[in-house]
Amino acid sequence: MSNHFFKMKRLLLGESIATQDEHHERLSIPAGLAIFASDALSSSAYATEEILLIFIVASHMPVLWGNILAIPIAVSIFVLLAIVVLSYRELIRAYPGGGGAYVVAIENLGDMPGLVVGAALLLDYILTVAVSITAGVAALTSAFPKLLPYGVPLCLVFIAMMTYANLRGLKESARVFAMPTYLFIVGMAGMIVWGVLRVLLGFDPLYNPADVSVTVGTAQHISIAAVGGMIILRAFSSGCTALTGIEAISEGVQAFKEPAVQKANQTLAMLGGILGFLFIGITVLAMLYHVTPVHDQTVVSQIARCVFGTSPLYYVIQFATMIILILAANTSFSGFPRLGSFLAADSWVPRQFGIRGDKLVFSNGIMFLGVMAAILVVLFGGETHALIPLYAVGVFISFTLAQAGLFKRQLALPKPERGRNWYGQLAIIGIGTLATGVVSVVIGSAKFFHGAWMIIAAIPVLLFIFVQIRRHYESVQRQLTLREDAKPTTSQLSGKSHAIVLIANLHMGSVEALRYARTFSERVEAVHVSLNAEATQRLKAMWDEWGCDVPLHIIESPYRSLTQPIIDYITLLEEQYPNDTITIIVPEFVTKKWWHQFLHNQSALTLRLLLRWNRRAVVTSYRFYLDE
Repeated sequence: MSNHFFKMKRLLLGESIATQDEHHERLSIPAGLAIFASDALSSSAYATEEILLIFIVASHMPVLWGNILAIPIAVSIFVLLAIVVLSYRELIRAYPGGGGAYVVAIENLGDMPGLVVGAALLLDYILTVAVSITAGVAALTSAFPKLLPYGVPLCLVFIAMMTYANLRGLKESARVFAMPTYLFIVGMAGMIVWGVLRVLLGFDPLYNPADVSVTVGTAQHISIAAVGGMIILRAFSSGCTALTGIEAISEGVQAFKEPAVQKANQTLAMLGGILGFLFIGITVLAMLYHVTPVHDQTVVSQIARCVFGTSPLYYVIQFATMIILILAANTSFSGFPRLGSFLAADSWVPRQFGIRGDKLVFSNGIMFLGVMAAILVVLFGGETHALIPLYAVGVFISFTLAQAGLFKRQLALPKPERGRNWYGQLAIIGIGTLATGVVSVVIGSAKFFHGAWMIIAAIPVLLFIFVQIRRHYESVQRQLTLREDAKPTTSQLSGKSHAIVLIANLHMGSVEALRYARTFSERVEAVHVSLNAEATQRLKAMWDEWGCDVPLHIIESPYRSLTQPIIDYITLLEEQYPNDTITIIVPEFVTKKWWHQFLHNQSALTLRLLLRWNRRAVVTSYRFYLDE
């Protein structure tokens, strides 16, 4: 069965990769952009829509005025993007080993701020997968409305595909993701340029968006005060989803080919420039074509119809948007497992998250992320707009604490190590810390009653779990540490082994287990719990012929309990033989076909699970393999 398992695993995931071949799996700048930048780039497809949705729904303002107000908000978000990119370039230089915000915060600010960053980013990575996949499916259903009722199943299928692709390895996933990423960049850039040119040349739109019930003249009579400061803040906070994913490159510096720091910084700069152009461009087109959010069609879909009509180019844009949004989840599938490995190395999460699989990826983190994102999609019915209010809170908390930690580190540098650009670097980091800190407060307050409270409440819960896991590992290490008084003395070595073979029925498996017990112990006995008087009598009758001269001890169980009488009997033996090792042998047979196992009771498994808590007893299985 094990051979079949490994053959199936190799068929699904490909050949294993040796540790010494890890350098071959590292990424170039184009591949790194495809792997780490898809989340940030794809957010340009829905960030503008989220801004417009707040203006239209929350304030009931006319479409044109909402589109006009979206421009300064988009520009302010672009400025914030530039600040964060510049600051994170300094972070990459300071921490070339990767780890990003978590490592910076925990080294410079202490455990608790570092854990806040870790918790915030873990939550945000899960949300990134859910939001990206649901937004991608929304792009698909915009082009093919008949698929709208199947939104959630489609989301789950795409999550499964992304999980599988990442389990196959980093380099292979880069090959899959590169073409759609660049198709999206070229397609959206082409749509922006041609869309603006069409307006400048006086061409009419090829599609009429939702009816615009206001003219430019009436829109001019609406004041900012009438809109309300909180509405503007909510629109700004929703648009800040465009910055999610920026941090992923800083966490995966070591995934790049050498010189890794230089390539990571170049990739981050390219990401910031492309993202800013796409985000501003889409927002401008939404204003020029008077596009408003509607239920069954995304803003990008409406813009593409205005620019390209229903020509094949429209479907190319929708296909590219759908694919990039779905592949945007890959940023989380790269970042979440890496962050999990850093947390596992510090014993804050289960150590299984720090183990690399056959393909040199953190398989446990990848699978955990896929499952959690799928649960989130089901709980929120696959609705992107329902998930957005939970989004971006965590990532801006991590931005702020990471930059605060980096600021503290820069201040603490000795003068000989500061370099010529020290003051400039310090200013960039300080401005970034202040800007993202203010935005964190804005997002948390503006979105608090719209879902952000869930994330804010979840972070302390995760902190509690982290601390409990760390305490457990520390306790284990303390108890396993060798002590001088633990060396066995002569009197302790004089004890004997007392073997007990648990017998349900007498068969070849039982007989071979008895023979095995005789190989290491002079004191062997068979123990049978009597649940049925007739069956016990038949066992006694057979024992004289096949018992291997081993005494049979029968324990009556009037309440038909199997495990408790055995545990009581073992406790009694431990009291009678305090220096002996009590070895409990549980015979079990192994079927040739895996599904045959489900046709038999699992009493041996139950006994092993219960007896393993006995401190002085050694529990072992004796397997009898069936040929058919």
